[in-house]
Amino acid sequence: MTLSLRSKFFFLVVAAVTLAAVPIIFLTYHELRDISLQREQESFANIVVLMEDNVSSRYLDLLSVEIADVLRRKDQLRTMAQLAQTTWMDLSTVSRTDQVHVFANWSQQLQATGLYVDLLEKSGSLILSSPVVHDLVSDLTHKDVKGRPIASMLEPRSLPAEGEFAVFALNAHKNDQSTDKTETALVFFFPIPNQEALVILAVLLSDIIEEAGTKEQHIIRGVQDKFTTLHVHKNGFIALVSGAGAVLAYQGHPFGQEPGRIPREALEHARSTRQTDFLYTDSQGKFEATMLRIAYFKALDWFIVAAVPQSDIEAPARVLTQHLAGVAVFSAVLSVLGMLLLTARLIKPLQTLTEKIRILGTIDLTKAAGSVHQEYSPLVALATELPVEQGDEVGTLAQAFGDMGRALDQNIRTLTETTAVKERMQGELSAARDIQMGILPSPHAPRHADLEVAAFLEPAKEVGGDLYDFFVAPDGRQALIIGDVSDKGVPAALFMSMTVTLVRYALSMTTDLGAAMASINDRLSHNNPGCMFVTLFIGLFDPHTGVLEFVNGGHCPPLISDAAGQVRTLTQMSGPVVGAMPGLPYQGHKTVLGPGETCLLYSDGITEAMNTQQQLFGDEQLAEVLATCAGQTPGEILDGVFAAVLAHRGTAAQSDDITMLCWAHKRQGSAG
Repeated sequence: MTLSLRSKFFFLVVAAVTLAAVPIIFLTYHELRDISLQREQESFANIVVLMEDNVSSRYLDLLSVEIADVLRRKDQLRTMAQLAQTTWMDLSTVSRTDQVHVFANWSQQLQATGLYVDLLEKSGSLILSSPVVHDLVSDLTHKDVKGRPIASMLEPRSLPAEGEFAVFALNAHKNDQSTDKTETALVFFFPIPNQEALVILAVLLSDIIEEAGTKEQHIIRGVQDKFTTLHVHKNGFIALVSGAGAVLAYQGHPFGQEPGRIPREALEHARSTRQTDFLYTDSQGKFEATMLRIAYFKALDWFIVAAVPQSDIEAPARVLTQHLAGVAVFSAVLSVLGMLLLTARLIKPLQTLTEKIRILGTIDLTKAAGSVHQEYSPLVALATELPVEQGDEVGTLAQAFGDMGRALDQNIRTLTETTAVKERMQGELSAARDIQMGILPSPHAPRHADLEVAAFLEPAKEVGGDLYDFFVAPDGRQALIIGDVSDKGVPAALFMSMTVTLVRYALSMTTDLGAAMASINDRLSHNNPGCMFVTLFIGLFDPHTGVLEFVNGGHCPPLISDAAGQVRTLTQMSGPVVGAMPGLPYQGHKTVLGPGETCLLYSDGITEAMNTQQQLFGDEQLAEVLATCAGQTPGEILDGVFAAVLAHRGTAAQSDDITMLCWAHKRQGSAG
C-alpha cells in the first residue's frame, strides 16, 4: 500500500508524540513506584527496628532472671559437691558399709530438695545409682548440649580441680516411643583428690524452663499491646511469628492471617540472613504480590513480619500515569491539526519536484552527457526548470536537485574518460606480463640424457618480482637461477628483468660464482633510489658428475630428495641479500646430487602461503610434500607442490608471487 505524504506526516507526528510521551510516562511511573517502594521499605525498617528493640528489652529481662537462677543453681551444686567431698573423705576411716550408708542417707535428703548426688569410684561404678546420675552414666555416648561426650567428664584426672559443669537432655537418647518429653539437667562433675573418685551432682531445670515459657507469653502480650499503637498501611499488616510459622501477635488487615500468606521460604531466608526484604508472588494466583520485610530474633526463634500489597504501593504511580497519558493524547491531537495545515502548503511545490524527478528517470544518462565538448544537455535543462524560488527546505531541495543534475552530467563525462584510461592501462599491464614471461625461459626445458628441468611461476599481480632462469654456461655446465625481488608490481618486474640480464652477463664473464654474485650485487646497488634488493640463488650443475656449485644470497634454502623420499636441506648461505649495498663478499659452496636425486628451488611465496586462519604453509609441510613425490619427474613434483599449497590456502587470496625450479639428476653411473 502506497501512503501519501500527508499520511506519512500524520503517522510521523503520532509516532513522535508517542515516542516522546511513552518514555516519560514509563520512567515517571517506575521512578514514582521506586520512590514509593523505598519509602515503604524505610517505614518497614523503622517499624521492625522498633519492635526488635521492644522484644530485645523484654527478652533481656527474661534472660537476666534465667542467668541469675542458673548461677544460683551452680553455686548450690558447687557447695554441695565440696560438702560431699569432705563427707566422703571424713568417712574414709569407717567400714565400707557404714561409709556407703551414711552417704546414701545424706543423698536421699538432698534428693528431696531436687538435688541428685552420687559418687563414681575409680572402678567406674556408682555408689548409690541415683536416678538422674545413673541415667547419664549408663550411656557413655551421651553428649551435653555443647556436643561433649559424657565419657570425657568421668575421668577425675582429666577434670580441673574446681570441677566441670555441663547441661544434658535426659531421655532424649533412649528408644522410648511412648513419649517424646525430655528433661534438662545441670550436672556438676567434681573430682576427689588422691582417691581418684568423682562426685556427680545434678539438678533439673524444668522449673526454670517452665518459668521462661510463662515469661515468653508475657512478652507476646506486650508485643501485641505495642502493635495496637502502630499505624500500618491500609491493606498491610505486622505480625510476630514463631519459628514453626504460628502467628503469635498481629495487627493490620485480616488477610495476613490466611494460611500461606506469609511464605515459609521467606522465613527460612530471614533465619539465615537475620533480616530480609522479600517480594512474594503466589504462582497459583490466589494472592496478589506482597512486599515483606522480615527480621529474625534468634534467641527466641521468632520472626517480626511487616507486609503491604504491591498494588497499594503502586497506586499513586498508576494515578499519575493515567493523568500523563491524557495530557499526551491531547498534545497528539493538537500536533496532528498543525501538521495538516503545514502539509497543505508543502505538497504543491513537492508535486512539481516529483514530476521533474520522474522525467529524470526516462533520460539515458550516457547519451545525455554527450561528448566532453557539449555545453548543454537534457540534464542541465532539467536542472534549470525547478521551483528554487521558495525560501524553505523545499526550495533548498529543488536547488540541490538542480546542482545534482549539473554535477551528474559532469561526473558521467569524467567517468567516461577515466574508464578509457583504465582500459588502456589494463592493456599495457597485460602486455607487460607477456613481455616479462617472455624474458624467462620456457618452464618445459629440453630433455637431457642426465638432466631434466622444470619451472613454475605464478605472479600475485599482473606482473611480479620473482624470477627463474636456466641455460648452459660457457663451460658446459647447467646454470640454474631463482630469485625474489623485495617488492611487487611494475617496479619489481623492472628490477627482476635487470637481475636476469646481469646474471647471464656475469656468468658469461666468469664461472667463479662468488665473484659473479659480488659483481651482480655491485651493479644492482648502484643507482638504486628505491632501495630494492633481491634474494638470489645461482647454481652450476654438472650432469655427468652430479656436482653442484652454488651461491645463495639470502634466498630460501634448496631441498634435495632421493628416490626413497629422504629430504635434506642446503642450509649454507653465501652472503646477504643482493643489491642492498655495494662491496659485499659472497662465498661459493659445493654439494653432490646422487643418481636419482632431485633438487627443488622455490621462493617464499610457497612457505609463507597463508590460509584464512593466518597459518603458514611452512618449511616442514613443504619437505613432507617433496618426500611424498619421490620418484616423480620435476614437472610432476612442481604440480604436486602447487596443489598442496592451493589446498592449504583454501579460499584465501594469493599474497605473494610463487616461483619454483626443479631438476633431477638422471645419470645411473658413479657420481664422480
